[in-house]
Amino acid sequence: MVLRLDPEKLDNPDLDLRYEIPDLLAERSAGLIMDDGYDYEPNGNVMQIYLRTPDLNSALTQVIAFLENEHLHGNHLGDAAQIGISESDASATREFRVVYPPGAPGVIVPPTVR
Repeated sequence: MVLRLDPEKLDNPDLDLRYEIPDLLAERSAGLIMDDGYDYEPNGNVMQIYLRTPDLNSALTQVIAFLENEHLHGNHLGDAAQIGISESDASATREFRVVYPPGAPGVIVPPTVR
């Protein structure tokens, strides 16, 4: 799973979000959601936070609830986020299908495979 954050849509972009979001998700999910690294898109400061889980459906529900209800550093995260999923290992993934926000089309491509 990848969480894509656009800093232009955040009231207070803060690089600490890269560490805080995965840590909070891991804590609140009792370890179901795990940090799997991050990267920045080449055309700006858009951050991709990678997460892994043995139960994609349960984890996805928890990540969406987190984005819709959490405010970190004065930011409503859901306003700036997209979630992409892949059934394969992130290291082998060439793209993640966008599933959040609802109805959003497209894919998220990891910068390292461009």
